[in-house]
Amino acid sequence: MSRKALLKRIECAYLPVKDVAASAAWYERVLGLKLRSPIDPGRGAIMIMDSGQWLFLLPCWDGHPLHFMTTGWTDDGSPFEMFPICFETDDIHTMYDSLQQSGVWTEETVRDEGGCGLQLDFKDPDGNKFQVWQQPVAAGIPAQ
Repeated sequence: MSRKALLKRIECAYLPVKDVAASAAWYERVLGLKLRSPIDPGRGAIMIMDSGQWLFLLPCWDGHPLHFMTTGWTDDGSPFEMFPICFETDDIHTMYDSLQQSGVWTEETVRDEGGCGLQLDFKDPDGNKFQVWQQPVAAGIPAQ
């Protein structure tokens, strides 16, 4: 018997940051997210993505960024620092340029993964690791 999935989508995500105001400014300036309400340094900030979903930036003074090690992401089983969240974008090349200008760690280039689209791993200033993904390019239309 087939059972309907009880989880519909991820509504929001909670990100650990050391300095809420500095992180909120970075997410606005570099990623174009919008601040939902005034920043409360002790409680955090809410950033709104283009889809309307929320990212909560929560104070975490002991500096434990989001990432973990896995061997399930590489062909040879070697350890890989995994990202727990993959975002979607409509303009990965502009995002790459913005990330590069901000000085954070990014992969050297945007990867074209064919049917899996364009992909890029990056970290925010607190070391939280993410992947960003763009839909595969339509047939006959080259990637930038």
